[in-house]
Amino acid sequence: MNSSLDYLAYPIIVSNHRQSSSFRKTLDFGHYISHKNRIQIVKPAVDTKPPMAQTHHILKLSKLQGEQRRIDKIEYENKQLCQKIADAHRGPAQVDCWNEYFSKSLNRETRNRELVRITVENQGILKRLGDRKPYYDRRSSEIDWQNSRRYIRNTTRYLLSQDE
Repeated sequence: MNSSLDYLAYPIIVSNHRQSSSFRKTLDFGHYISHKNRIQIVKPAVDTKPPMAQTHHILKLSKLQGEQRRIDKIEYENKQLCQKIADAHRGPAQVDCWNEYFSKSLNRETRNRELVRITVENQGILKRLGDRKPYYDRRSSEIDWQNSRRYIRNTTRYLLSQDE
């Protein structure tokens, strides 16, 4: 060491004769060596291990239960279908797919009442039309038609030629 202040970690700015004594230098050097040794054997204080695994994060029981319920439902439906297929193969041929449902309309009663009202009105109109006397006389119309046909026949029988 060249200077008397080189051994200090933080050199003093203003020094006196007691600070630069050899005894003080020996003490400071001893403290420095022990500090250096302690730094070499120190271990890091930061925990770099992964966090402890929680079982409820890894093993999701509600998800597994839902999955098991879904699988049970599928197996039950498959069993029902297999039974129906076996019954169809075993027994005589029958139609088992009749549409046995009825339309469930909230407006059915109103529509039925309206249909009955319209039917009654139509029957009344038909009766009035049947009771009505005809305005034109059919016999006289038929006689007029026969006369007009006769006139047409007579006029077309003896045509005058264009040359005469």
